[in-house]
Amino acid sequence: PAVFSLGVLATIFICSSWRARFLPPRAMIDSCAIRRSHTLAMVPYASCIASSATPAIMKDLSELNLNHLLALEALLAETNVTRAAEKLGVTQPTMSRSLQRLREHLGDELLVRSGRGLVRTPRAERIHASLRHGLQVLRHALREEPEFVPGQSQRSFTIAANDVVGVWILPTLMAHVRQSAPSVSLNMVPLEYSNISLQLDTGALDMLIGVGFADAPGLKRRTLLHERWICLTRKDHPTLGDKLDIASYVGLKHALFSPRSEGTGVVDEALAAQGYSRQIAFKTCYFIVAALAVAQTDLILTMPRRSGLHLAATLGLATYEPPIELPDLNVVAVWHERVDDVPAHRWLRQTLFSLV
Repeated sequence: PAVFSLGVLATIFICSSWRARFLPPRAMIDSCAIRRSHTLAMVPYASCIASSATPAIMKDLSELNLNHLLALEALLAETNVTRAAEKLGVTQPTMSRSLQRLREHLGDELLVRSGRGLVRTPRAERIHASLRHGLQVLRHALREEPEFVPGQSQRSFTIAANDVVGVWILPTLMAHVRQSAPSVSLNMVPLEYSNISLQLDTGALDMLIGVGFADAPGLKRRTLLHERWICLTRKDHPTLGDKLDIASYVGLKHALFSPRSEGTGVVDEALAAQGYSRQIAFKTCYFIVAALAVAQTDLILTMPRRSGLHLAATLGLATYEPPIELPDLNVVAVWHERVDDVPAHRWLRQTLFSLV
């Protein structure tokens, strides 16, 4: 009996698939299987709907198939059965039967007479925009990804990065993009740590570049480099000479750059491990503000090396090697797995990887 039941189910599935592929909308879903004792019986589709609490109103999308939705889109767009039929390449009687079936499913007339033509009902008006958008999203998802030609593309990429990383990575990336893809644009936005995964998942972000990101489902990453540290002070600092020792370091007041507005970080942890602590006199989430404060005070700033050297050259600051061993920062690029094989995204990542 079990083998026989599986055979019946397989036959029903194959026949249903054949009907869904080759028969017009009226014949797409006109019957379903119900279980009676230990057997399966075929009954009219209306009987299945009658088993629900409100048979005239569609309760589940499983009661409609894609052909129904395409017919509904055409009918609501054209407000004319003949034109809707021509749009889908079916006969006018077939489209009329589809309209009748949709009316039964949705419990609404959808199109009603007004003068010499048809107009959408209020409910049809509400359905129309959402249905059109939903089908556009589906068509886009199923469309084959076009070949990406950098020199001809006009697309835009949105990259999230904090400024301490972006200040030396993104200008170099933009310079290369301008040479190989002059019409491609890059949009840099701040990192919002609370919803990074959601932004990558929805496509609001194409990529992020930063440090300190834990693995998350659906996201892929690649380490770009291991960044060291450097200390900055003003050049005419009254208490420092050519070298910076640990006693001088902890004796100074510090500026702290913290992208996440945290009070402490790896520097404080490394100091505490050796029995030291430091006094933070100024804290900001903007590394340029921290550097400008150092340029005008006796504060000292410890920050990622590449950005620090860039600021030192620009602002005329003195640089020192940290007098304590600090762990490297792992700078990573993160993207969503759904764009891993998209040609445009692959080109952007390969371009970035070749530059760092």
